[in-house]
Amino acid sequence: MVRDAFGAEQIPGMSDADVAELLAVAGRVQRRMEGVQVEATVQVGGRSAGLKEERMTTRYGCAKPADLVRMLVGTDTRGAARLVRAARLVRRDRGITDGVFLPARYQALREVMVDGDLGLAGLLAATDPIEQSARRISDENRVEADRQLADFARGIDAGADGDAPRPVPLPEDLGVLARVMVAYLDPDGAEPAEEAAMRGRYFSIGKVKDGAAPVRGSLLPEVAAQLALLIDSLLNPKVNGADDPEQGGESANGTSTDAGTTDGESTDGESTGARGGVRFEPSADEETEEGPIFTDTRTRGQKVHDALAAILNTAARTDLFPHLGGAAPTLTVSATAADLAAGHGWARIGHTGDLVPLTAALQTGCAGGIQRILFDDHGRIVSIGTSGRIFNALQRRAITIRDGGCVIPGCTIPATWCEVHHVQEHADGGPTHTDNGALLCWFHHRTLHLTEWVIRMNHGVPEVRGPAWWDPHQHWHRTRSPHHRQPAPG
Repeated sequence: MVRDAFGAEQIPGMSDADVAELLAVAGRVQRRMEGVQVEATVQVGGRSAGLKEERMTTRYGCAKPADLVRMLVGTDTRGAARLVRAARLVRRDRGITDGVFLPARYQALREVMVDGDLGLAGLLAATDPIEQSARRISDENRVEADRQLADFARGIDAGADGDAPRPVPLPEDLGVLARVMVAYLDPDGAEPAEEAAMRGRYFSIGKVKDGAAPVRGSLLPEVAAQLALLIDSLLNPKVNGADDPEQGGESANGTSTDAGTTDGESTDGESTGARGGVRFEPSADEETEEGPIFTDTRTRGQKVHDALAAILNTAARTDLFPHLGGAAPTLTVSATAADLAAGHGWARIGHTGDLVPLTAALQTGCAGGIQRILFDDHGRIVSIGTSGRIFNALQRRAITIRDGGCVIPGCTIPATWCEVHHVQEHADGGPTHTDNGALLCWFHHRTLHLTEWVIRMNHGVPEVRGPAWWDPHQHWHRTRSPHHRQPAPG
């Protein structure tokens, strides 16, 4: 039927009511098929125990049941693991004497699943909270919770007269009810959970691969919340763009980016929105007297990364951290004089030894300072330069008041998180003076050389010249930061 419907292109011609009914029917069929998959997975698990040469997994050339399920169903590793987990919850053993099936761990929910009223997501949502506290919940209470959850999954309101019917709940509803039950059955569960969380907390930075270092970890809720607040303070909700809620974190709070667990494997890998640097696009339906409003095309994950970079740079500037080797924990990026003169090549990060593009050294030197160290042919240090090029606190405060935030049009990063950019490079004779400094956020400072935006100083005030699609006449425009305070009337 489905093949014929696709072949005849019937679905595009359906009415709204027919499309809604089609989805409802497909949902019921899907729940039925998921029940079949779980029951078949039960058999795979039972037949993959015992002697290795007699296991079903061995005959099919797999190491464990999840691998065989993944191969046969055609799902991913996570989907196969969910089927195996569900199979353990509804597996029935046979009695030793008569061979009759004994009740499953969650017999009532299994019956709902067999009837097609409960799918894989609903089964796991209902049982996961109880399983997490299983050691502190008695078997009698677990069986009663199973019964009540099964009635709820069937759409039966046990609290009403005559067990009145109600709409079939979603998996999220089952999860909420299960957590409420656990709160009553295991009131002291928060403390053991906190102990487990304290033992399991970690954060690690992997080795650089393909130009990026993967990070992974498990953050305590309050640490994740504090980080999310800092990131959200930078990600202005008015900045529209190519946000993908499925990547690395729906909001900074989502942290599955698995916020608790952030890995570099798929974080915005498919997006190309920010490749090539800043690429604002005009919005045809949003015009102001000052020109078009621009859209930031970075993905959500890319914005979160850049916000984290700004947070780290701001923290390093505070000089509140313990010193390392008698100095503040300062990032050092080294490059040869020849590469600096040529403007291209590789640089090396002092702490890790990782190779990075020369642009990283140029940005670090622009926002921080350059110390020249000369070596002879044998590698002996023969000269150490002490020339500084860092904007001091008074200069930075003045530039902050003048610019109010990142000077690139459309950027909403406030001044507190910005770096001071030498408009005329220090290497080209540019002074460390307020007349030569402009605020740029970390992202725009890093990618300015890749874009068509150009900055100049006009009588001590920054001006920008944008791409031709922004201003075909290529005029210079005085920057207008959204954070800049407007003068009082009169």
